[in-house]
Amino acid sequence: MPTPRPLDEHACRTSFARFRVGSIVEGIALLVLVAIMVMRYGVYGGEGLFTSVSPFWDRVSEVWSPIHGLIYMIYVILAFDLWMKMRWALPRMLLLMLFGVVPVLSFIGERWTHQRVEEDLRRRPTLGDLGSGASDVDSIP
Repeated sequence: MPTPRPLDEHACRTSFARFRVGSIVEGIALLVLVAIMVMRYGVYGGEGLFTSVSPFWDRVSEVWSPIHGLIYMIYVILAFDLWMKMRWALPRMLLLMLFGVVPVLSFIGERWTHQRVEEDLRRRPTLGDLGSGASDVDSIP
């Protein structure tokens, strides 16, 4: 079996930092979207005691939904970048995408992904392990 190519630790950590910010932003954006939907359909559009029509929440939903869609697309791009740099299997990419769909799961998924990145960087060979010169540049005062 061929030896796997070493990971670029700096690129992996940089990619994870971007993913971390993206997952937090996506998590907040999704929670805002859920709150808007509850107000639009549950409180002001449902059938119950506190129902009435509210064009305000319709308008807020019309504005926020595409913004959230754009944030999610950016999140998927950041997840794809991390997935490529870490050279994970396809199911891991699908899991990263799922983290951005379920409310609150992006926060849990970010912590889980952080543990996996750290574990993989410890376990798998990196360019710094090979003495490729990257560690020499870092040690210059």
